Amino acid sequence: MKTVLELKIDLGKLYDQARALIEKADTEKRAITAEEETQYNEFITRMDALKVEIERREKLEGFTVVSKPESENRGAKPHPTTKTKDNANALFFRTIRQAPGVSDGGLAAEYREAVIEEIRASNDTDMNITTAADGGDLVPTGHYQGIIEKARPVALYDRLGLMRIPGKGTTVNVPIDNEADSGIFVSTNESAAFDRDAPAVSKIAMTLVKYTKKVDLTYELLQDEDSQLMGFLNSYIAAGFAATMNSLVVAEALTGTAGLTLDAAAAIGAAEIPELLYKLKAEYAESPNVHWLLNRTTEGYLRGLRDTSMWTFAPPISNTATGRGVDSLLFGIPAHSTSYVAALGASAKSLVVGDFSKMGYRLDPTMTFLRDPYTRAAYGEVILHYYFRVDVELFQAEAVQYATHPSA
Repeated sequence: MKTVLELKIDLGKLYDQARALIEKADTEKRAITAEEETQYNEFITRMDALKVEIERREKLEGFTVVSKPESENRGAKPHPTTKTKDNANALFFRTIRQAPGVSDGGLAAEYREAVIEEIRASNDTDMNITTAADGGDLVPTGHYQGIIEKARPVALYDRLGLMRIPGKGTTVNVPIDNEADSGIFVSTNESAAFDRDAPAVSKIAMTLVKYTKKVDLTYELLQDEDSQLMGFLNSYIAAGFAATMNSLVVAEALTGTAGLTLDAAAAIGAAEIPELLYKLKAEYAESPNVHWLLNRTTEGYLRGLRDTSMWTFAPPISNTATGRGVDSLLFGIPAHSTSYVAALGASAKSLVVGDFSKMGYRLDPTMTFLRDPYTRAAYGEVILHYYFRVDVELFQAEAVQYATHPSA
């Protein structure tokens, strides 16, 4: 027959098995299955039975009894049986008393060895910070209060001098000069009729397109983060806005004039740089808003194109007027690197130059931000909405020239 201690050990084992079923379902984020439910109920039933049996035996042990008449005890006094608490010391000594081979206060040799093994140090090591269990968990892990960002694009539309178009509503029509000639006057004889020459005009519709971004943040992240997350998000959104604007500017520039077909599929000759530049009419070329657009890898390639007497394509020239310290100049004209212009390659449009004051943009509003704590409140989330509407248009196709590589 098992002792109370042994029954309690059995009860503990059943408890561990029942709890393991529940924890497994919790870890896998699911409800327990029908089979697991059956096993769980069986464990509970057996635990209830053990609990009743343990209580019965403990109650019995709480009585003081004399098992034999005084005359049969050979003069020994009655020994009261009392219930002892199941603390660590009581369980240890009770286990020793119940050990096999115990006689006259001694232990069987094999059991003595087991006890000695049991009471020696269970974690025979020094405390240190290398091992988590030996002290590493006691040392806080440092955390840098910030997020190291990637380098992201800077918006080009202001630096290129694009024209901002005002207006109300989704679409605004912009009138443009559509005259085929330069409007030159015609000489007229005495008493002859004046030359009638009205300018031809057209219009370009600028229709706003909405661009959006949404960021979901949990309550826990907002409360627990220590990395200046909101500051990082502000920078991230601003850079995303700049990248979007740059992609639209480059796409519109490539609707200009295909001024030059380059000689090679993956190269640009030194003479082809001025050749493309001089495709611009003088009226555009003399504008203060003439700029190059090219991929940075292309700029690096062109910096290597220099002859022995003139460093036309080589070093950047200091220009403090921009506030940036140094501007890259290509043939004396500011050059701006952007990944939205293709690199050298077959059929690529790798080099753009033009008067960007003849390109315009509508931006309404500049940027709208909405912090929504309600829509996902049931999920413990706050939603950040960002959006703006924009359109970019090139008003005079001849004002921007680009070079195209052949297919092979």
